[in-house]
Amino acid sequence: MNEKKKMLFADLAMLLAATFWGIGFVAGDMAAKAFLAFWIMAIRFTGAAVFMGILFRRHVKHSDKTDIKAGLILGSILFVAQPFQIIGLKYTSPSKQAFLLASYVVIVPFISWLILKKRPQMKAFAAGVLALCGIGLISLSGASTLQLGDILSLIFALLYSFMIVATGICAKKANPLAMSFYQYLTTGVLSILAFFLVEDMPKAFPTMGVIGLVYLMTINTVGAYTIQNVAQRHTTDTHAAVLISTESVIGYFCGVVLYGDPFTPRVLLGGMIVFSAVLLSVLNWGEILKRRKA
Repeated sequence: MNEKKKMLFADLAMLLAATFWGIGFVAGDMAAKAFLAFWIMAIRFTGAAVFMGILFRRHVKHSDKTDIKAGLILGSILFVAQPFQIIGLKYTSPSKQAFLLASYVVIVPFISWLILKKRPQMKAFAAGVLALCGIGLISLSGASTLQLGDILSLIFALLYSFMIVATGICAKKANPLAMSFYQYLTTGVLSILAFFLVEDMPKAFPTMGVIGLVYLMTINTVGAYTIQNVAQRHTTDTHAAVLISTESVIGYFCGVVLYGDPFTPRVLLGGMIVFSAVLLSVLNWGEILKRRKA
């Protein structure tokens, strides 16, 4: 398979991961209403590591120091970042957080530039800004002042930007399946330690909360995060960020279908802008224009 086809499959895979994460906004809300942050993380990522160990045991068995090191790095970043998203949701609305989290679309090109010393193409910057504007139309309403939950959400967006760039670096050096196992194991073990230090055992296990947690463990983590780790071997960090950002749009439409949230022309316009940003990012416009002139 040539490199262009690999990039196309990587793009489609990234959109699939974004779909899983978009639906996961509902599952995350269900879990967050029932359990505390480190309990959710401990069960989610330890369970995901068990699934990865079973499903991809050959890759894990033949892993090397590079795979383990990459997993430790990504798992540590994820452990630090994830609580800001979960706790932030308690102090801001889900729709506003979706907009704030998507700010990584704009942050990633600069983080990538800072770390890799390689200036992204102008279309990557333009696509990031365009996607952020579209997500803003969909998600941000009412007062736009920053509150505690907004600040926590922005911190998560910043940390997740570093994770996207780190994933791009690590996935090209390590076996992404073995790396994913060690990533989830690292986050899970650190979350277990944090849970015993700062939280108490849940007194109840509501059905909806358990269902949400199972979704986060299997579809959001074993599915989406693993897809991201594999797909980023064949695409750039800024490109991946724009594709992943469509999770906010998908999450909103899940709210419309499942929760009866209002669907307005403003939302439709925002969705079209985000879709335009994705097209701007993934298509080779220079080649298209040459073909039209020919």
